[in-house]
Amino acid sequence: MSRVLAFADGFTSASAPTGAGSVIETYTIANNATGGSIVTFDGSTTRTVFADFELRRSTSLGVFIQSGSLIFSYDGAWSMSFGNYMGDEMFVDTIANTEHVKLMINSSTGAVTFDSGNMSGTSYSGTLKLNIVRIV
Repeated sequence: MSRVLAFADGFTSASAPTGAGSVIETYTIANNATGGSIVTFDGSTTRTVFADFELRRSTSLGVFIQSGSLIFSYDGAWSMSFGNYMGDEMFVDTIANTEHVKLMINSSTGAVTFDSGNMSGTSYSGTLKLNIVRIV
């Protein structure tokens, strides 16, 4: 479940948007994956998505954590940009290290997918937590 905000008269509204409560959505980040599915945004009902995130990957050999913010926007095609982040740099454009994750959005369908590096060690765990606010 995510938080949905609707402005009374679009983005030019001087009044506060309407909204509902949100919960943190948790997605599994598989080890050494290609094209793993996260979430899909519907451009017919949603124009902008703000998401705070926490990405955590660990094995018996180490723990990596990155947190920050993402913005997904739709103006006929979906795009994604990263905001402030802190911790281990794991979201990257090209997977060069085992802990790296490449996050992508399909510009026409709004499907968010990932590729992940192959972390060695035992007891692998990978999660992406998103606190999503959709602007409709």
